[in-house]
Amino acid sequence: MNFIKRRIIVSVVAFIVVLNLNFLLPRLLPGTAADIFASSYRLPQLAVNAITVRLGLDQPMYVQYILYLKGIFLSWPPYFGVSFQYYPTPVTDLIAYRLPWTILLLVSSFFLAFFISYFLVGVTSTKRGGKAEQASMYSSIFFWSTPAFWIGLGLIWIFGVYLHWLPVYGNVDQGITSPLDYLVSVIVHLILPLATLTAVVYGQNFVILRGAAQQILKADYVIAAKARGLSARIIGFRYIIRNSLLPLIALLGYSVANLISAIIFVEYVFSYQGIGDLLVDGILNRDYPVLEGSFFYITLIVIVLAFIGDVIMFRIDPRLKQGDL
Repeated sequence: MNFIKRRIIVSVVAFIVVLNLNFLLPRLLPGTAADIFASSYRLPQLAVNAITVRLGLDQPMYVQYILYLKGIFLSWPPYFGVSFQYYPTPVTDLIAYRLPWTILLLVSSFFLAFFISYFLVGVTSTKRGGKAEQASMYSSIFFWSTPAFWIGLGLIWIFGVYLHWLPVYGNVDQGITSPLDYLVSVIVHLILPLATLTAVVYGQNFVILRGAAQQILKADYVIAAKARGLSARIIGFRYIIRNSLLPLIALLGYSVANLISAIIFVEYVFSYQGIGDLLVDGILNRDYPVLEGSFFYITLIVIVLAFIGDVIMFRIDPRLKQGDL
């Protein structure tokens, strides 16, 4: 179990480092929330000083740091104070409302992209050089290399502005009372952000899976399966793609981190009220509690999923177990 112990230590160290950066980085931004209010509403200096005191920004840095740690370790759920922008709403309430929307978008896009890339690699792995493989490869490279917000803006122009088929902002229509209408509205508003994120993640997953599949094509058991006369579809899905999942599992933490970074831009482009949109508002308004709370949960998700990926790798890859002895 030395491998698992090492991964636990790495995860704990990463969490401690991120915990401190989470406090420090927002305060390195130029200006404070009081300065933003002053420039937006042309407040006199006396009012700016009163806002600074009311928000606790006049306290020494070490006092703010102690309060920050106490809120995390001595409260459940972790307490980050009240939002400067949405004062006096606690950050915990903002995150409790927005986090489920982000999780819905993250989970649905991750698994949809996984199944699309899994299917395409399974179909094209034994047909090298074919039109299907070339189309899949070129499209994956295009989507992986294109910024998520560009894809989102393109979909907005096509399906929202030009065709008027889908809504381009928000999570759900207002004033809906029927549960069925509410569900339909949620799904309709989810389509464009989901398509954008799925395209980005599909590009990454397909390239990783295809690279692993090309190496497995030369394996003895694949050659033996071809000699037995098995169909290309059975060889692709049962022998090649199933054994190509190890790199994708190993990069689970990286994949989720990449997906979350894309979610931040996508939610802001579509005004989708999730953690990413809240995070951008916090940056623009120097809302330290919102930034601390958002970064805390985002990094916690990434670290936990990266550790889960390492544990799964340890369970299914005998090479790690041999090296752990």
